[in-house]
Amino acid sequence: MNQELQNQEKGICLIYLRVSTDGQAEKGIAIPTQQDKCIEAARQYGYTFNPETDIYKDEGETGRNMDRAGLLDMLERCKKDKSVKAVIVYDVSRLARDRDDFSSIKVILKKQKIDLVSATEGINSSAEGQMLEGMLSSIAEFQSLQHGRRVRLNMLTKLRDGLWPTRAPYGYVNKQEKISTNKTRAWIEVNWAEAKWVQRAYELFATGNYSLRSLAATLQAEGLPLRRYSNRRDTDNEIKLKFIEEILKNKFYIGVVAWGGVVNNGGKHELFLEKALFDQVQAVLDAHNAGASRFRRLFSVLKSISYCDECGSKMTAEEKVRAKKTLRYLRCLKAQHNTPVPCQQKYTQEHLFMEQFQELLKKIQLPESAANKLRERLRVLFGDEQSIYEKARKDILGQIENIKHKKKNLVLQLIGADQTKSADVELFQSVKTDLEADERRLNNDLANAESKITGVVRTIEIAISLTVNCQYMFINAKEPELQALLARTFFKELRMKDGAIVKAVLNEPLDYICRSKVQNHPVFNYELLGGPGGNRTPD
Repeated sequence: MNQELQNQEKGICLIYLRVSTDGQAEKGIAIPTQQDKCIEAARQYGYTFNPETDIYKDEGETGRNMDRAGLLDMLERCKKDKSVKAVIVYDVSRLARDRDDFSSIKVILKKQKIDLVSATEGINSSAEGQMLEGMLSSIAEFQSLQHGRRVRLNMLTKLRDGLWPTRAPYGYVNKQEKISTNKTRAWIEVNWAEAKWVQRAYELFATGNYSLRSLAATLQAEGLPLRRYSNRRDTDNEIKLKFIEEILKNKFYIGVVAWGGVVNNGGKHELFLEKALFDQVQAVLDAHNAGASRFRRLFSVLKSISYCDECGSKMTAEEKVRAKKTLRYLRCLKAQHNTPVPCQQKYTQEHLFMEQFQELLKKIQLPESAANKLRERLRVLFGDEQSIYEKARKDILGQIENIKHKKKNLVLQLIGADQTKSADVELFQSVKTDLEADERRLNNDLANAESKITGVVRTIEIAISLTVNCQYMFINAKEPELQALLARTFFKELRMKDGAIVKAVLNEPLDYICRSKVQNHPVFNYELLGGPGGNRTPD
């Protein structure tokens, strides 16, 4: 019989071992060191154990919380296995570095009549051992907090210098090198194997044709690789929506480093994403539920544009289970700016509002003949604007050509000038700088003039096309996220009361385009809702 199996009268013990990520393996308390000491303590106190089944380990895990696979598995064993009589640790800090967590663990062990034994501190079930246990658990927490404070200060110092202080975001990789015996230099580099997927995610989402869910599915199908961490218990290969959302909102990709409440716009890491593309994605995210995270509240197609007509509060979405069936509701928040307001409105099932909303879409949908008349009117209305623009454009182009001619003459004069006279050279350089500044200004004026009129015409053209197909587009949208985007495109606000949509306001320029069709409809009340001539706006 092995020596470990002697003295069976005291029962079985479990051994718990842990190292964190702070270099403990280099400080003499690596897993093998802890295990040897705990086995020695088990023999000393007369407990038995099976090295194959009774030793639990957590490697690379902090002691500041209880979310550790080895610890949780051991505690579950303690609750179920009545033959377990003791838990042995190298020292109490291995078990927990938080007094509340330590107390919670002790409650579990005490309830099962299991002793806690420290292999190096003399802690056991005696009165003296219990007193020492309480003191050491407090010391362990103090040391952990002290260490955490030092680490945080060091990380904030790095952040203020434009350096990233912790694990690199997706698309980057942590690098380090030892520059002396006790000093290590750490930095991050672009991980091009991941960076190309970040770029791909931004390019796809910027088109406006994807929701977070469809983007995740597309990237999954194309083979986006996920990171694998040794201390993570999940092995799911599915791309989570939260992961995609974090990538699309992370300003780190445009040089902004933020951590611990400190923001530094001058990150020193190499960038691979264009800021224009980042800004375009943010605009699409803002259009999707006003940029809010879908993971904080229950998602709803109509929620972002819905208000209670009794008290003016926003509507929110909720789910309730009735007879094992999940029902979705929209209800009034009964609060404005976090202040409760009196309201008698009750829950209404969401599908009832959705049915009414589709009927509203029928009311604003224009026949193709009416749309063609509007397009013709648009061409007439912008005919004069176009002629004014063409005149302004020719004038700006003429000024630009004049500046180019002056720059050419200036260069010829400089070539023939006496290069030994520094005053002449400085004068020529000053004039050249002024001409270039004027040229840039005129080019900007030209671009602004072109984009302004083109943008207005294009916006109205899109609005007309939407009114022709609005109900069809909404019904055939493949995902709720796209339906929500269309709803916000058509309507600025919906007012709900007693289970009905009682008022609605269209977005510009749809309100102008559809005015003649809905002006006598009781739901489309512009005066009350703050449309043309009105003064009431959403809270």
